[in-house]
Amino acid sequence: MSIPILIQIVNRLSEITTLKIHSLSTDNTAQITLEEIDMLFLMKNTSNITMVYLEQIDDVGHLRFVFKLCPYMKYFKVGVTHSIDIQFFFRTIFMKTKHNNSRHFDSLCIHLPSADDKILEDIKETIKYENLSTDFVIKYVLDNVYLTWK
Repeated sequence: MSIPILIQIVNRLSEITTLKIHSLSTDNTAQITLEEIDMLFLMKNTSNITMVYLEQIDDVGHLRFVFKLCPYMKYFKVGVTHSIDIQFFFRTIFMKTKHNNSRHFDSLCIHLPSADDKILEDIKETIKYENLSTDFVIKYVLDNVYLTWK
């Protein structure tokens, strides 16, 4: 789904609490207008979205958009493509939650079939490095990495 269209949909459906989309696209032919940028900044006051399901992400830059569009997100489930640098992906998520002071955000599920013990240890180290809450649980179940803060 193109980002400008998603901004308009979410703006018109301000009561939705769950957002599920297959993927985001940055179609260069569909430029974001000033009105859409204003809508995006107003989302902080109007968005009720607390659960986001993004089936596939192939650009870490889309994370910034998701966190801006859904500032009260509590749960985020996302599928990661092979083209994503997983360390950079996690670091970006952790930096966004820390920078945005996202007290609401408490659960993350990443569909990551290639996860192994090393990736789980790297995630723990990244959390320590970013000085995030050390009170968390991390699990790997059926190709999904679950990260929950207490």
